[in-house]
Amino acid sequence: MDGYKVLDNEVVVSTKALCDLLEISDRTLTDWKRQGLTQHSRGWWDLKKVLKWRGLISHSDSEVDKSINLQKKKLEAEIAFKEAQSDLSRLKADIAEGKYLEKEIVELELSRFFAVFKKSSMALSRKLAGEVSSYVDPLEARRIEKSLSEIINNALEQMSVDGVYYAKKKKV
Repeated sequence: MDGYKVLDNEVVVSTKALCDLLEISDRTLTDWKRQGLTQHSRGWWDLKKVLKWRGLISHSDSEVDKSINLQKKKLEAEIAFKEAQSDLSRLKADIAEGKYLEKEIVELELSRFFAVFKKSSMALSRKLAGEVSSYVDPLEARRIEKSLSEIINNALEQMSVDGVYYAKKKKV
């Protein structure tokens, strides 16, 4: 048979015969060789190794397993790399469109906001005490103002340290 021969109990096939048998181009076979498919000799391929390398027959040869695992890992790494590139380009586009703010601007605006918030919160106890002063005696109004002031200060302190305010349970 032309393009086929048996050497040391191994069937080897010519490049042309292998391409015809697997219905592939010689370019595909060259690509497979670059990806790790071993060639028997120039222009000749061990048919069993080719079929094992392609996964068309089962194999117990650890060399072939390693080659397939390396191909799989390479493919997974390429996919992860392409996804990372895609994420990066999407992020760059979002930045160009103004979807993100500069850190310094955000810090400045938040600092201003919380300064106004603190000032307003601290004045709340005096404002509320003034509102209830017409209903209670002046001493009780000052106690209410002091109590509210302590609660507000406690809340602001907890929020500045933990980011969350937990109201204290009232003692019965």
